[in-house]
Formats: sequence, structure tokens, C-alpha cells
Amino acid sequence: MTAGAGTGPRGPLHIPADATDVTLEGPRPFLTRVRYRDHDGRLVEWSARLHRKADPASRGLTWRIGVLFVIGSTCFLLGPIPWYADAVGPSATAWTYFVGSVFFTTAAFLSYVQVVRQAGRRWFGWTPWLMGFWAASIQFVGTLEFNVTTFAATRDLVGQQAERLVWRPDAFGSICFLVASAIAFAEAGHRWWSWRPGHRDWHITALNLWGSVWFGLSAVGAYLLPDGSLYDEAWANGGTFLGAACFLVAAILMLPEGREAPEPVSG
Repeated sequence: MTAGAGTGPRGPLHIPADATDVTLEGPRPFLTRVRYRDHDGRLVEWSARLHRKADPASRGLTWRIGVLFVIGSTCFLLGPIPWYADAVGPSATAWTYFVGSVFFTTAAFLSYVQVVRQAGRRWFGWTPWLMGFWAASIQFVGTLEFNVTTFAATRDLVGQQAERLVWRPDAFGSICFLVASAIAFAEAGHRWWSWRPGHRDWHITALNLWGSVWFGLSAVGAYLLPDGSLYDEAWANGGTFLGAACFLVAAILMLPEGREAPEPVSG
């Protein structure tokens, strides 16, 4: 394996010429993990997600992202519970969803910031060689769609207006979440499908993937029929509740993730 093979957080990843046992992993064309032994025989490892989350400059950011997702997930967890809706009323329930979506959007934007900072940017940047860039960017777009649909749901909309401003953004946002979660899962597992139950990042991304699947089923159930009723209210509420539960557990697991990291590869 030649020195300099692959692409790391800041562009070309420089592997020492005298490195041995070099291993490059990742769903092509992305590179998500590098391992090698240096001239002293020491095993050195760089893993994209772990080093992004545990970088000394962004450990606090990892914790904040987790807290924001915890709050947002809790709002979406409360919304479909019948006793909560009965206690606060339909208007407050709708606003609960909107508030949760704002926390989701804030967390998603900070996730994007964390990725571009890994590449030496500050607040914005175009870093398509990083798998996390695509996951964070697509997720952020999805949260914006949830902002639209949850805010529209606080208005008294009917007919085509309700379909255009409530259901369509919900469906598109759910698709974005599903795609972003699949990319994040592949980044953490270093391949499109992996089984790594002993690793925290695998549990986090797997839970987020399941949460996105449930949100997708919720969007199917929330499809508006011509008479204004939902295609399947049980799917809509149940999918939202189960998806939010998955997101909540994943966010809790994320809180200490900033303390976990292998030794970085030089470059």
C-alpha cells in the first residue's frame, strides 16, 4: 500500500512510507477508517466518526448535539400519546411537534458544523469526500422539511393546501432522514451493512436508522385521503412514537460519545 493513499478529514491522508499492515476501509468511494503500524510497531487508527465526535475542539459540541436531539425526540415522543393530547389539546400538541422540530434542526445544523470543522472549515463548507458531510447535510434538509410540516399543522389547513404544506414536507423529510441514517450507519460500520453490537457508534446509528424507518411508516399513515382523513391514524401516531423512542435512546447514547476515540492517523 503506498503512502498517501486515501482521503482523510482535511483532504489527502498521509500514511508514512514505512508503515506496515495498512488497512483502508469504507463504503466506496468513501474512506472511513485507516489502520497501520508505524516504524515502532505501534498500531495507529483513524476512524471518521469517532474522531469527529471526540475531537478535543468539538467534544462539547457532541454533547450539545445529543442534548438537543434528546429534547426534540421527547417532544415527538409526547405528541402521539393520547393522554398528552387530551391533556393539552390539539393546538398545544401541534406546537409540541413544531418545537421538537426546531430542536432537531438546531442539532442537525451543529452536526453539519462538526463535519465541516473536521475538514478545517468554521461554519460552512463543501466537503463531499467525507461521508459524514452527506449524512449531516441530508439530515439537515429533512429537519427543515419537518419545520414546514409541523408549523403548517398548527394552522387550520384543508384540502390541497394541507397536502402541499403538511403531508408532502413530512414525506420528503422522512425520506431525507432515511437516506441520511443509512449513510451514517454505513460510515460507522465502514461498509453499507455491518454487525458491530459491541460498539456504541453502531448502536447509535442503527437506532437512528430504525427511527427513520418508523418515521417513514408514520408518513405513509399520515397520507391525506380526499375526505381529509388520514390513511391510517394508528400508523401515523405509532410510527411517530416508535421513531421518536429510537431517536431518544440514540441521543442519550451519543452524550458520552465524545470521550471515545482511537489514536489518530497523522496527516
